[in-house]
Amino acid sequence: MNIEDLLAAANLDDLPRSCPDRPRVGARIKAEPEDFEVEEIAAYAPSGQGDHLYLWVEKRDRSGGDLLRRVANALGLAPQDVGSAGTKDRRAVTRQWLSVPADREARLGHLAGVEGVRILATARHDNKLRTGHLAGNRFRILLRGAPQEHLEAARRTAAILAETGFLNLFGSQRFGRQMDTLRTGLALMGGVEGGRRPRLGRFEYRMVVSSIQSALFNRYVAERVAQGLDRTVLAGDVLGKVATGGLFRAEDVPVEQARLDSGETRLTGPIYGHRMMTAIDDAGRFEARVLDAAGLSLEAFKVFGALAEGTRRPLRVRPADFLVHPHADGILLEFSLPKGCYASVLLREFVMDATGTDDADLAPGH
Repeated sequence: MNIEDLLAAANLDDLPRSCPDRPRVGARIKAEPEDFEVEEIAAYAPSGQGDHLYLWVEKRDRSGGDLLRRVANALGLAPQDVGSAGTKDRRAVTRQWLSVPADREARLGHLAGVEGVRILATARHDNKLRTGHLAGNRFRILLRGAPQEHLEAARRTAAILAETGFLNLFGSQRFGRQMDTLRTGLALMGGVEGGRRPRLGRFEYRMVVSSIQSALFNRYVAERVAQGLDRTVLAGDVLGKVATGGLFRAEDVPVEQARLDSGETRLTGPIYGHRMMTAIDDAGRFEARVLDAAGLSLEAFKVFGALAEGTRRPLRVRPADFLVHPHADGILLEFSLPKGCYASVLLREFVMDATGTDDADLAPGH
């Protein structure tokens, strides 16, 4: 297994940017929790009735895991009884839905004294909230210290990204501190010399498997960019329909290139797995070469069973409702991203070092 290539694919500093020729500034991210606001965009609204109580929760400067533990403790629940669609950034002010059994409604007062946590609204629904039950997230991020003379340049960069999208890479957080999550995954697949197979719970297995798939995807994107193919349809590429999400393989390349250019479809890359929808023809050979170069095969993922069936992921994502404002302390960005996308990857287009952000939606299986 080519360890160094996969480790490099987990380091954003070694990966391409969407607007490499656009100027960037020195600025601080998350100097204060209020500098980074995240608001969940729900996949559906609570129905108003049912056995589950949805809580619209605001937290400040707390991790997602800490939020779930504190809510569970206050309501007398086990942490796994608290449902959420995805974790949110720690060093931030975030708002999201949680769900708890409706019979705990009388205990909501116990949350009043939990520092850094506020319940803003409640509603009933008929199912527990689960990972992935969201459409995306709305961000409001202050580039603290960014000079005002850079405002128009930032607006131009935002306009380009809104039109062409940005490379949908996985952020460094996906791979763990010091890439320990990825290294554990490589050891499980026999990729670390002398590595012993660690004992892991199901959640940890999901994270390490996802880290391998994420590094391979980043490597695939980097290769397409290097060959000038990140916005070019190859014969056999798997494209996704923007309106429905439906996947199909490109047969008539000129027709599909026109649909891609118009924004009707988008290119997808492989989240490698043993049941993944593969590309064919030229595109199939391209994605097979990336896997071969890593010393892996689709069959190798069978050891992880259902945790590594594989899927497809868009190569580029267009941020929605992108606004750039002047601010007394710098430049303020506002935008929305679909679930599974990393704000730190987008921020690289504006800030010289944005790799310290810890993004929302870090759970596997986006």
